[in-house]
Amino acid sequence: MRLPPVPAGPGPRSNTRYHTGSNEGYPLARKTYGERLVQWNLLKQGLDANAADLAFLEAERGQLTALLANIAALDAQQEALKAQLQQTTQELDGKLAQMTTLASRLRASLIGKYGVKNEKLEEFGIKANRRRAAAKPAA
Repeated sequence: MRLPPVPAGPGPRSNTRYHTGSNEGYPLARKTYGERLVQWNLLKQGLDANAADLAFLEAERGQLTALLANIAALDAQQEALKAQLQQTTQELDGKLAQMTTLASRLRASLIGKYGVKNEKLEEFGIKANRRRAAAKPAA
């Protein structure tokens, strides 16, 4: 979301960070997943290290810990599914190559049995070489 630039001037919001077209002041704007994860883990480490001083944030710290664990599980699941997708794609490519070879052999066998001009080939999705009509003499 792009907010319009607002000049910082005197007033109650003068120390508020306004969006000026850059991502400065927006720590998660346009960050990669890895960069976000690093920031969130640093935040968690800081909260864990200072838990005694930040007792009022205990519920949020628990939510952060649970969400990070959930994100890690989902990330692992996504990586497993990517590996499975890659393996399935390789298997599919192999089967498609086998099918192409088999279909070519079958077409060649059918053409050998019926001949290249037989209309029966069209039942198998093979275009028969039709006899051309004799050219009409020019009158």
